[in-house]
Amino acid sequence: MSARHGRPLSVAILSDFTRIPYANGAAFQTRFLYQELRRCGHEVTLIGPEDPDATPDELAPGTVALPSVPLKTYPGVYLPLPLEAWVYDASRWNFDLVFAQTTSLLLEFGVWLRKMRGTPLLCVNTTHLAAAYDVLLPERLAKLGWVNAGLELTLKRPYEKLFSNIYNNSDGLVVLSEGLRSYWRERGVTAPIHVIPRAVQPEIFDKPLGPDPFAHLSGASPAAWSGARLLCAGRHTREKAQDRVIRIFANHVASVDREATLTLLGEGPDTAYYKRVACEEGVGDRVFFPGEVSFTQMPDYYAYADVFLHASLSETYGNVLGEALWCGTPTVAFADGMGVSSQIKDRVNGVLLSPGKGSLGERDADAAFGRAVLDLLSNPQQRAHLGKTASKIAREQSSPFAVQHRMAEAFRHAQEHAAACGIRPAMEGPRLLQWMTTFQHFRTWSTFNGGVYLAGHVRPSSEPHKKKRRVHPQIGG
Repeated sequence: MSARHGRPLSVAILSDFTRIPYANGAAFQTRFLYQELRRCGHEVTLIGPEDPDATPDELAPGTVALPSVPLKTYPGVYLPLPLEAWVYDASRWNFDLVFAQTTSLLLEFGVWLRKMRGTPLLCVNTTHLAAAYDVLLPERLAKLGWVNAGLELTLKRPYEKLFSNIYNNSDGLVVLSEGLRSYWRERGVTAPIHVIPRAVQPEIFDKPLGPDPFAHLSGASPAAWSGARLLCAGRHTREKAQDRVIRIFANHVASVDREATLTLLGEGPDTAYYKRVACEEGVGDRVFFPGEVSFTQMPDYYAYADVFLHASLSETYGNVLGEALWCGTPTVAFADGMGVSSQIKDRVNGVLLSPGKGSLGERDADAAFGRAVLDLLSNPQQRAHLGKTASKIAREQSSPFAVQHRMAEAFRHAQEHAAACGIRPAMEGPRLLQWMTTFQHFRTWSTFNGGVYLAGHVRPSSEPHKKKRRVHPQIGG
């Protein structure tokens, strides 16, 4: 990849994170892309919200922190807003390409630069919107049909229309699965769409096996770990459905395998709720919450686990699933038609089950999930076969080289698309046109992100906001 006359590119990455406050697939992918672009000699500027908890050594070189406000629903997440005059100065934002790895209306900043300067814009969709709306509501309200119907009309459809318009004002959209390509095509996106999975880093996930991490869980008696080890990992938020995993374990696994245990890695706004579910289901002493562990420890958890469980239906990809498959961990998951379905072929590299519809359908699906787990636990040969195939397929699809090649093609295509569109930069036109362009996009950015900020007060997190010890590598690290 190069700009005119063969010089390296100047790339801006729009990100929801200027550091990695917790395990997050989008932030890890931003880190991967940032490092690979710099390794190839390109100039990279990371643009995202100001994080008051970040120290200077946690910020990557070339970071520009925009004014921000905290999102109460997710401690550690900040929403960027154009609250200072320097953000509006188009002359300071001189890039060859903007890569928008963001789910917020920071996207409008990229569209503004495309119209003001003619800068090619490549967007990324990392959130399955249809599966994420209910997390805005308290648990009791989320169960009311009329509330969800209202949410459909007032939030979901306008939200999808807004994002479709943004993507159509770009030079391409990167999605993580064929299911998402179809999802956005059905919603009117006509811009080029590129399907590119996330990369798994061999330097971390192919390292020599370390000590058994399960042996050091606090509060675990030796007898508790003599049975099967089931593992679930991810941010503890309701759309990830870890509570469903706990209930499946309690109702369909623990009663049969009296020594099996379930470990839920991660933290989040629903951690306390998940602990309460485990106790209510009678398995509080067999479900363990080690918290958020170092990224470099994850390969050991995958390797020492017997089966990896994944019930989320909201994944655009599912980094933890990709990592488990890479490590050859036998996996049972629900088909989501999106990120999970794009990674698992049933009975080839894992077990993929229908999630069911309605209360009766979900109950039957949970029972089938539990039976699949027990079947794998009783069949070491099948576990070994699935694990070996999973590792092989993951290396073919998610190696850094394969992802880099696809990403480079998307970058080149975005540059060609912008040139073919014949964009006339507003900066070269009348001052009134510049003001109108800025007002149009910054108004939408401010209104929408401001609304999300206010909505965060409806369902604030019960997780205390505090600066955590660094457990993950930083973007520039």
